[in-house]
Amino acid sequence: MVDRVAPMGVSLGRQAQLRDLQNNLAVLTAEMSSGRKADPARELGVGASLLYKLYDDVQQGEAIKNGTGLAGQRLTAMQTALTSVGGLMDQMSPEILKVDALKGNGYDIIASNAREMLASMTNLLNTSWNGQNLFAGTDSAAPPLADSTRLTDWAAARLDAAASVAGALDGAEAAALIGDFDAMFANADRDTGAGTSFYGLVYQSTSRTSMAGSSDAESDAPSLIRIGAGETLSYNMRADNPAFKDAFKALSLLSTLDAPDSKLSGEAKQALLDQAGELMRGARAQLTVAAGILGSKQQRLDKVAEIQDRAVTAATAQINDLEGVDYYTVSDRISTLQIQLQATYSITAQLSKLSLVNYL
Repeated sequence: MVDRVAPMGVSLGRQAQLRDLQNNLAVLTAEMSSGRKADPARELGVGASLLYKLYDDVQQGEAIKNGTGLAGQRLTAMQTALTSVGGLMDQMSPEILKVDALKGNGYDIIASNAREMLASMTNLLNTSWNGQNLFAGTDSAAPPLADSTRLTDWAAARLDAAASVAGALDGAEAAALIGDFDAMFANADRDTGAGTSFYGLVYQSTSRTSMAGSSDAESDAPSLIRIGAGETLSYNMRADNPAFKDAFKALSLLSTLDAPDSKLSGEAKQALLDQAGELMRGARAQLTVAAGILGSKQQRLDKVAEIQDRAVTAATAQINDLEGVDYYTVSDRISTLQIQLQATYSITAQLSKLSLVNYL
């Protein structure tokens, strides 16, 4: 006969109690170590919805903050390119005015400089950042502008065509040539697909600055930056901006000035020079306005980033308050559990020593 007895019910009950005490002690010890509640939602009960909302706020705030941060860097890169483009315009304007001082070689020097500056401006507006072409709008996978030689070759071809009919162009015929440039840059044959308009010859992106009469709403849509729940900031700075188009037109006109006298008379060259100077001054003024508008977008992004950073910090602090452990309370509970656990071990050990006689 067994001389030690422990009723099945008592044994199972003690074992279950021991497991509960051990589990609770393990949870409290982990909370003490991490400083975080193991299951804050359970303790909050119906108030757990606030905790979930705070987590959503933090996640959304971080996403917006990261997005606006990247967008801000993108706009900064655009501003840097615009500053360089403006510098080219400022450099070219005095060149246009000093042609008389350069005497006979003046037109040749201006034409050569115009081609170089047109190439430089094209490279600046084809700037890419983080895998995106900055001035291509929503179609940012490819550079928006074709090689500048396409435009200068077209300009030379137009001049040759006009001179082949009229000989050396005079002032009136130079005005007609300028009209050809106006039509091309106005994209008069936009829908013909002939490739001799600004869209096709120079600007290649499908994302275009909105134009009067434009029917392609999707390609003309501005670039959007998410700055809040259901709120976006738009900006519209593409390489087909009117400021750039006028500068391209001015430089392409200037690129023809080294043509021989058999194609362009002195009167015609002066007419082209005057028109180019007017265009360049207008382009510089438009660029200043465009850069100012872009700058205001940057300021707005900076403010949004600051607001989101404060909101994330506040929400994170609330989460910490809800999930954080009260060290004094937890320490007291651990001490109580340890006493209970030791008492349970002691009682269990004593029960296991009972003989049948003692038990009866």
